[in-house]
Amino acid sequence: MKNISLKLVLVVFKTYLSNLPKSIKVLLLINIVVYFIFIIISSFFSYNLNYTFGVYPTCSEKFKVYQIFTYMFSHDIYPEHIICNLIIFLLLAPAVSRIIGDNNTIKLYVFSGLISFLSFNYIMNNKHNKIVDKLTKTGFDVQKIKLLGDNGYIDISTYGNINEKHKRLVLMFQSTTSYLSGASGSIFAFIIIYPFLFIKRKKSILLNLLVLLLVIDLIYMVIDNYFEYLATIYGHMGGAIGGIVFFIVWLLYLKNKTVIQNEAGPILQINAS
Repeated sequence: MKNISLKLVLVVFKTYLSNLPKSIKVLLLINIVVYFIFIIISSFFSYNLNYTFGVYPTCSEKFKVYQIFTYMFSHDIYPEHIICNLIIFLLLAPAVSRIIGDNNTIKLYVFSGLISFLSFNYIMNNKHNKIVDKLTKTGFDVQKIKLLGDNGYIDISTYGNINEKHKRLVLMFQSTTSYLSGASGSIFAFIIIYPFLFIKRKKSILLNLLVLLLVIDLIYMVIDNYFEYLATIYGHMGGAIGGIVFFIVWLLYLKNKTVIQNEAGPILQINAS
């Protein structure tokens, strides 16, 4: 009986994957392949590729332009990061993709990822500059701060007997130069667009989960005092903003079309005339 149930699950899953839009398959494949490359490099060479392909804020000496694009496909080597992202992606993105089309799906993923980085980068730079000003005003030489190794951690013990205020600011300085990785910024664009496309389905379980996810994220943004996570949440919000901007531009584009895709027509109520 268990074998039959397992086979049935595998058949359903295989059918589901085979019916995914082409763009979703491409994005899914890239994320999974990149993740396994990260795992292999970490296992055999004890190096985390996020230090190279995650994106650092522009205030960090480790920032490279190519990271703005590579970070969207990079995930922590711990599986829960990529699993959570891809589950949400597979729940929402296919439905959105079938309406906006494959080309727009790729554009949406990349564009919202870029806006996510800009939001993250603004917050990190703003906080970094404030910390540098505070340290400078207290007479602490910011040039002394050295980020150790690939992970950019600071060994406080190398600074001697510094007071607690300096120690706290130096550690906050470290957090403003940490990297961002993952597809969540891009995924938040699909999260924010989905309700607009399927707003008539008020009792949808997916819509309830979406609302819960956004509420939890906003609560963390308000009460979480640890800056590194706060910057990540601003990255999420940046992705959502990117999704809204993309959606509005797409609607304006559709106004010039005489034919609107099946499900989008009655929902969006756009008059082509």
